[in-house]
Amino acid sequence: MRDGPPEIRSAAAAALHAGQALRSRTVEARARWIAEAADRLMPSAKLGANVVRTLPDETGLSAPMVAWALRTTLETVDVEPLVRLARAASSEANEGSAPLRLLSIVLAGNVFTAVARGAAIPLLLGVPVVVKTSSRQTQFPQALKRALETVDQQLGAAMQVVTFAGGDEACNEALVESADAVSVFGSDETVSAIRRRAGGRVPIQAHGHGMSAGYCSATALGEGQFDETADVLALDVAAYDQRGCLSPSVVFVEGTASAAVAFGVRLSKALGDLEDSLPRGELPADVAAAQLQWRGLAEVEGTLLRGGTHAVAVVPEGFSLGPGSRNVAIVPVSGVGGAIEAMRGYARHLKCVGCDRASLPTVARGLTSEADYHAYATPLGTMQTPSIDAPQDGRPVFEGYLRPAD
Repeated sequence: MRDGPPEIRSAAAAALHAGQALRSRTVEARARWIAEAADRLMPSAKLGANVVRTLPDETGLSAPMVAWALRTTLETVDVEPLVRLARAASSEANEGSAPLRLLSIVLAGNVFTAVARGAAIPLLLGVPVVVKTSSRQTQFPQALKRALETVDQQLGAAMQVVTFAGGDEACNEALVESADAVSVFGSDETVSAIRRRAGGRVPIQAHGHGMSAGYCSATALGEGQFDETADVLALDVAAYDQRGCLSPSVVFVEGTASAAVAFGVRLSKALGDLEDSLPRGELPADVAAAQLQWRGLAEVEGTLLRGGTHAVAVVPEGFSLGPGSRNVAIVPVSGVGGAIEAMRGYARHLKCVGCDRASLPTVARGLTSEADYHAYATPLGTMQTPSIDAPQDGRPVFEGYLRPAD
C-alpha cells in the first residue's frame, strides 16, 4: 500500500498535534516510554518475535541475523543513556532553545534497524516525527510505531509512518511542507533530490552514502591477541551482511604483506565460524555479479581466501572496495599514519573506523586532526552496535533537533 499527498498531510497533522502531549512530559517520562517500547520489540517479546518471523522475507537477511540486529540495537535504547543524551543535548543548546515542531525522516533500505535511533532521539527531545519508509522495507518502522502506541497511545501518535515511491514529487512536497527539518538517510542522489524539493525552505540533515574501515596494529596481531582480533572483526563484517555504512569494507593492518595474509587466513576462518550462528541471507543477482568481478580481480592482484559465503582479499592499497555481502579487503600499511593517509580517497564518506583498543586513542587523534574526516573511532567488535549517543557524520547525534524559541 502506498500513501498519497492527502495521507502524508494527515500524518503530519496528527504528529504535530501529538507533539503538544510529547513536550508536556518530562525527559525521564519520554525516556521510559521509548525504552519500554524497545523492550516490547526484543526477540524474546511477543511483538519482537513476530518481527523476527516476518522480516527475513522483506530484508533478505536470515532470521538469526534479524534477531541479532534487533537485540543488539534495542539493548542500547535504555532509560539511563537516553536521559544522559537528553541532558547533553540540553547543555549544548542555546538558552531558550525549543524542540522542532516536526521532523520528517527519509529512511534507506539497507539497515532495517536504523529507524530505532533515527526516531527515538528526536522523540526523546520532544520532536514528533513523520517517517517515510523505504519502499522495500516497511515493516519495522510500523512495528516500532505499534510498540510506542502500546506503551502510550497518546504519545504513540507522535510517530507517524508513510510509504511512497521516492521519485513521487507530489508526495515529497507533502513530506517537506510541514516539517521544520528533514533528516535524510540514503544515497547521495536521494539527499540531493530531497534538497532540491525543499528548495532552501527547511534544513536538510544529510546522512548520505557511507562506508567504514578497520585498523589492526601489529600488537593486535601478536601472540595472545591474534585470534580475538579476528573474531571480533569478523562480527563487524558479518553483521547486516555488510550492507550498512558502519560495515567495514576494508581493513588496514600494520605489517608486511605476508603478515596480512596470515591474518586474512584467520579472519576467513572466523567468518566461516559465523556461518552457522549468523548465516548470510540470499545474495541478490546484482550483488552476485559484482562479487564475481571483485573476487576475480582480487585473485589477479592479491591473495583471495574464499569461504562458503564470504571472501577475504589481501590486496595492495588503492584496490577497489568490495561489494558487501561479507567480501572484505585487507591492506597492509606501515601504521596508523599510513592507514589514515590511505583512507583519504574516501574520507568524505567515511563514517566509522573500528580499531584494536590499544590503537583507539591514536586513531581517534588521527581522524580529528584532519579536516577531511568526519568519522569516529570505536573498538573492533562494536562497529555495528553503536551506543545511543554515538556521533553521526562527525556531529553529535542530537544536533539539529532543537531550534531557537519563538
